Amino acid sequence: MRIQCGRVVDHPCMTIIYHDPWTAGTADGEQVWQPGPHGRALYFGPQTRCMPLGISGRYVAITLHFNAGAASLLGLPDNCAMVDRIIDLDEHLDRDTPIGSLVPLESPYDLWLRALEDGFVRPLIEKAGWPDPDPIVLDFEQQCLADPDMTVEEFARQHDVSKRTIERTIKHAYGLTPKQALRRARVLDMGAALLDVARPEDRPEIEDRYFDQSHRIKEVRSFFDRPPSELQTGPHPFLRLALEVRQRRRLDALNRLSANELGPWRDPDSEPRSGPQDAVA
Repeated sequence: MRIQCGRVVDHPCMTIIYHDPWTAGTADGEQVWQPGPHGRALYFGPQTRCMPLGISGRYVAITLHFNAGAASLLGLPDNCAMVDRIIDLDEHLDRDTPIGSLVPLESPYDLWLRALEDGFVRPLIEKAGWPDPDPIVLDFEQQCLADPDMTVEEFARQHDVSKRTIERTIKHAYGLTPKQALRRARVLDMGAALLDVARPEDRPEIEDRYFDQSHRIKEVRSFFDRPPSELQTGPHPFLRLALEVRQRRRLDALNRLSANELGPWRDPDSEPRSGPQDAVA
């Protein structure tokens, strides 16, 4: 069985893949990634559009998302150089032990996360000296999640800095200009609404960010490479999951969910539970 889908990430992430190969349409052309015996840790850079993705057969995927600006602080690849690209993270970091081999796949999910935290994340942060993120980057991320209709000029005035300072800071942290990042935030919310992973009561606000229906259609088609009507059909498993993750972050930013509350689009009975697992995504 082959899954044809797409994926969107606004900030870099690491996805460890196991079992069968993945195919991705990147800025460097179509790439086929073989997981190998220990899995393969793929580093996805920030994206300007939905990345075509195909998976053949059986797979397990574990994703670690890096917050805004974290990649550059932790010595990971330069965001500007990684836009719409994928690299092998083990090769980049010149690791002797593959990151994928740290994960005890036969164990419960929570042990997967603990193994990655202890064996990869914590050493990475310690090596970087526990750096503090730039407050402007954190505030801009909050803006992208809560109200991406704000202009760059307004954001600069709020922080009493020049527009050029904002542009330079955000370009370094995001790999995109602030204007591009705000535009992407709007269309990601629109995609979430079309796939029913945004709160129904938020949809009017999301739609009102566009001049009219033709403007919405144009932006959705440009980013997702398909019109809204086509986006609403089909399973889109990885795209849907990516948009769910972002909507959770959005609702957290707006203080509309409690710490352990599921998003309104989730079925509590289908949530993962700890215990020995079969190979699933």
